[in-house]
Amino acid sequence: MARRALIGGFALAAMGLFGLHAPSAQAAPAPAPNQITIVGEGLDTPLTISAKDTPDRFESMLGEVDFLATGVAVASSPKADKLGPKYTVTLSVDGVGKSQYDLYPLAAGGPRAFRSAAQPDKRKTTAGWFYGRLTMPSTMRAAGVPLGGGTTYQPPAGGAGGGVATQTKQAASDIGEVMGEWRRVVALNGAIVIVIAMGLFGIAFLIRRKV
Repeated sequence: MARRALIGGFALAAMGLFGLHAPSAQAAPAPAPNQITIVGEGLDTPLTISAKDTPDRFESMLGEVDFLATGVAVASSPKADKLGPKYTVTLSVDGVGKSQYDLYPLAAGGPRAFRSAAQPDKRKTTAGWFYGRLTMPSTMRAAGVPLGGGTTYQPPAGGAGGGVATQTKQAASDIGEVMGEWRRVVALNGAIVIVIAMGLFGIAFLIRRKV
């Protein structure tokens, strides 16, 4: 018995000497958000979406912001007059705020999102702009945000089938609108490239004639 205790003591001493630590139980994962609060233009009071009461709306809205927590900023800061209405979305666990993001679903050129360096849970992160998902406007309308140009959420009277169909149609409309604007920008840029190329060709032709 004394020999085992002595061996155990030597083992602990050796672990301390070489900076080793006894294995510890793995830390429990952080609890997942179960509530989303939205404040912004057109909302007189905060809009709260609960995972328990309206799981479909909650999961859809969570899908619009879940990548912002650890994502690397990829968008530059847009001009303020191109952003459109701002909505601040807070993810909470049992009423305690954990993450917060600013969404701009109607920004020119497609939805944008901003992650502030100051987060409710005091975790360390960097501020940055992101391109939002093209479904952001329709998802927020379905959640109850009065964006205009679509149908906001109404509690289903006799089933959610009609609401799902309406949201799907609106999402297709939002994506089509963004893609249409993108095509117009691409066409404009293409025309500019052609004009520049023609100008360079003309200059080269004149120089060659003089030579």
